[in-house]
Amino acid sequence: MRTTYRHVARGARLFVVALLVACDAPVTIDAPLPVAADSVLAPDLPPMLPSMVDAPIALTLGPALEALEGAVPRRFGNIERRIQNPNNRRQHFAYEASRAPFSVELEDERITLGTVVHYAGRAWYDPPLLPEMSAACGADGEQPRLRARVQSTIALSPDWRLNTRTRLTSLTPYSDTDRDACRLTSFQIDVTDRVIGGVRGVMRRELPKVDRTLAQWNVQERLARWYALLNRPIQVTDSLWLLLRPGAVRYGGLELNDTAVIVDVRLFTSPTLVSGEQPEPATVTLPRFSEAASEMGDSARILLEARLDYSTVSDLLRKGLVGRSFSRWQRRVRIADVRLMPVGDGRLALGVRFDGALRGEGWLIGTPQLDVASGVLSVPDLDFDVATGDLLVRGLEFLRTDAVLAQLREAAQLPLAEPLDALREKVQGAMNRELADGVSLFAELTSARVIQVAALPTALVARAETTGSIGLGIDRELRVKRVPRGESAVVSAEP
Repeated sequence: MRTTYRHVARGARLFVVALLVACDAPVTIDAPLPVAADSVLAPDLPPMLPSMVDAPIALTLGPALEALEGAVPRRFGNIERRIQNPNNRRQHFAYEASRAPFSVELEDERITLGTVVHYAGRAWYDPPLLPEMSAACGADGEQPRLRARVQSTIALSPDWRLNTRTRLTSLTPYSDTDRDACRLTSFQIDVTDRVIGGVRGVMRRELPKVDRTLAQWNVQERLARWYALLNRPIQVTDSLWLLLRPGAVRYGGLELNDTAVIVDVRLFTSPTLVSGEQPEPATVTLPRFSEAASEMGDSARILLEARLDYSTVSDLLRKGLVGRSFSRWQRRVRIADVRLMPVGDGRLALGVRFDGALRGEGWLIGTPQLDVASGVLSVPDLDFDVATGDLLVRGLEFLRTDAVLAQLREAAQLPLAEPLDALREKVQGAMNRELADGVSLFAELTSARVIQVAALPTALVARAETTGSIGLGIDRELRVKRVPRGESAVVSAEP
């Protein structure tokens, strides 16, 4: 009796299946797009930490050297012009000197310039009742030498104005040997001291001209120009643009490289990738800087934000989902197409268009989760929404089983690490460019790691952290315009 019942039940199921197959009538569904409640707001993304751009700015010492060379004569004194000894009216002396070009070095943001002065001296003595006598040194053979050192302290004010103070710090005999002394002992005159006093007077009188000339060096205008260049959008692909969005500026000191002063500057930016038409650059103003020597360095963490429109994400999902099929009891269902849409509350809706035993479009809903280690975006709670589930009848309930849902969830995973790494390479290539004549942007981004994903109403936002360095090289020279003798020199920036 029990065997007969099992046979009858089995036969009834086979009859139903045979009836469904014989009818060959596909189920048609047209589930509505899931919509979140109006009161549910899209999640807010926390503000991005600023990225750091090293910007060593080369300020050539040409203007300073030209101003100094022009202010301090190369030759001074006259061996034929007598100067009375203030301590003895019967004694006179004279000298003439020539100096070598200035050499330069930088120490603690002070430019030290040195030169060697060669000189010759002569003295006269008019004794009572006797003819005048004279003696000389350096007129024939080796001349005595002096060592002169000039120091110019350079400072930048927070509004990028250049302040300098140039002064003579030392003027001494080149050595303590007889070669570098001019002592006319027969007249009890040390011409060396007289020459030092004369040269010191000339240099102290002329050195203020250097500061007046350098004060006209418009650093602020020049830096404002390159700061504005950083606000121009950088094209990565046909429809993808990188906005650096410059912000605060930090100043980390000076160093000397050959004949240029390198101003160590670090710029803080918020790089963002945007898609679509070329964005209009915003008007930016060079901000005042603040001291931040402890923050300076040659490495940076760069945060990039990619906004992927949902049509692009849908294209990526089609690779893993379209063509998959599921069957049971001779009822075969195939995925013909998919599309991804935001629900509006941080969740995602996956629209699946079926063919075969099921035709039309149904929806699955879930909350995206990011595996930071692998960079894979998944939706572990992906499941048919209520409206679609109610339509899965007449033998198609098997699509809602755990086994089928597990396959859908696995196929709907979105690996973001590879496309973001490819994006990193494109961004790096786009950033290595000359922004203007003498202003170069360079970047080396060594790795990319997805750190955050959020489903916003307009796009799927992926944030990646890249490590490497970004730099700005500015090496254009400022030149001193030549002016007729007697007029003030003017320092100007080449446009």
